[in-house]
Amino acid sequence: MMVPVVGPAAIWYWDVRVFPRFDEQTVELAMNPEAVHQVTDHYKQVFSSQYWLFTVPWTALVVGIAALNIGYFETLGVGGLGDPVFWVYLLFTGWWGIITGIGFHGAITAIRAIRAVGRLDMEIDPLHPDGLGGLSNVGHLAIWTTMLISLGSLTLPLAFILGTEGGYSALVYLAVGIYVVVIAVSFIYPTAYVNQRAQAIREAELEKRRSKIRQLQNHANDLADGDRPSDQAATMDEVAKRLEIQRLRDEFNEYAQVSLYPLSIGIIVRLVSSILLPVFFILFETFLGRFL
Repeated sequence: MMVPVVGPAAIWYWDVRVFPRFDEQTVELAMNPEAVHQVTDHYKQVFSSQYWLFTVPWTALVVGIAALNIGYFETLGVGGLGDPVFWVYLLFTGWWGIITGIGFHGAITAIRAIRAVGRLDMEIDPLHPDGLGGLSNVGHLAIWTTMLISLGSLTLPLAFILGTEGGYSALVYLAVGIYVVVIAVSFIYPTAYVNQRAQAIREAELEKRRSKIRQLQNHANDLADGDRPSDQAATMDEVAKRLEIQRLRDEFNEYAQVSLYPLSIGIIVRLVSSILLPVFFILFETFLGRFL
């Protein structure tokens, strides 16, 4: 019963709090903040206006599966098509389909938005407080998107029961497969994509500093070779170049050492505690109960 109650609130929170936060934090890393606003505004509009593209077919699939398995519900005491309880089941299934369908739409929207932002000119901040170069915003969006979809995962035990004891198991496992794949992709793909993009940005920054360091080293060596004890200006110029080299080396090390996978310990703990563990224990209890 959690999905019909919590689902609408979770969708509202994702739309009003989570996605706008992604926009605000991504702007800090953008060379052109206005371009980021344009991308996020576009996909916020997409999320609000095109949800039916995923919700309608997905809801039709899950309601169809429930209706086709009327025989299983009859074993639970439902009196058939004329029994109001059966229609309550279908109503619940339809509402579950709508909520999770919007969750699917949110996942696709988040992935598309992250890809679009990733194509813009971005930078990483090795001194960012999140310790991830400023990329924790992607992990935050990914985990909330995954949690939005995973609200319906508590019904997976019923789906497996329908697949084994009901009819039309191919359709049941198709729906379960789609659901599980979307959950996995909604979290793995955005974080992996951003990591790859950030690696390329970091390599460009490292190469820029590497080239500058070598250039300054050559100039400093030339000054040292041609320096005379009385040539104070040349000595000061050499010292300035050595200090600049040290500064660039410090920046080089900062870029080289920063973690660029947008996952903090807090995000991982939230993923495990709110999604993986509950699903694991529910499935464990379901299948253990069949053998005891």
